[in-house]
Amino acid sequence: MIDTGRGRAGEGARTLGCVPRGNTALGSGDGGCPGGTADHDTGRSGSGCAPPSRAAEVGSPPVTEPPAETAETVRVELLGAVAYGALAAFGRLAADAHRAPDLAGRAEVASLAAAEIAHFERVRAHLAERGVEVGAAMAPFVTALDAFAERTTPRDWGEALVAASIGRTLAVDMVLAAGDDAGADSDLVRRPDTGGGFDAFAERQVAALAADPRVHDRLALWGRRLLGETLAAAATVLDDHPGAASALLGATTRPALFKVLKSRHAKRMQALGL
Repeated sequence: MIDTGRGRAGEGARTLGCVPRGNTALGSGDGGCPGGTADHDTGRSGSGCAPPSRAAEVGSPPVTEPPAETAETVRVELLGAVAYGALAAFGRLAADAHRAPDLAGRAEVASLAAAEIAHFERVRAHLAERGVEVGAAMAPFVTALDAFAERTTPRDWGEALVAASIGRTLAVDMVLAAGDDAGADSDLVRRPDTGGGFDAFAERQVAALAADPRVHDRLALWGRRLLGETLAAAATVLDDHPGAASALLGATTRPALFKVLKSRHAKRMQALGL
């Protein structure tokens, strides 16, 4: 019982079916306080009782809060992450193309960049059809993905090749390993399939560079670092955006997903001779 300074105001409130302010006990009256918050001793508003509600009726279940995120919100969030991932990959690959020692190498990496920007445009068009501006959808993911890009910027052509081969395929693996739980948006969530042409090219180029043992060791270390940075960035995004994480993972657990990524990364490193 709350002492309001006016004797037994709180007790009177309960008798009339009101909920005294600051008290979690529910009244047992027949409809609550007339006028919403009137004090039944003084007639002044706002002094003794909280407004009546369904939860104040004896036997009523507690009011259930609405879901924090609707299914549509989650889909937009997931597509925002995909869109910014593709846009960031385009920028990285376009810059890396200029590291190539010849035009053939530049063309190979530029073709990957073209696939990424085409993927971005598909997602942007899809969001526009839903009335969603792509910039707003991408904004929550900029900080995490830009930080990842900063930590994984290649220093030379060899590192650019490994990053394009390992980093790009890790992103593909993440979606494939998670399964097909994005519903109608599954085709948009998947990264573009560029075929095996670049992979074969990268394997030849890396093999030639890695003939020098010192370069081999440095690129092998770089490839392992890319895996660690990718897993750390993925964990950050999944933690910060549980709705998108749920849509992506579906029935797959995070440990199971990361285990698949590590296994496929090891096979690709082996294919690169690292």
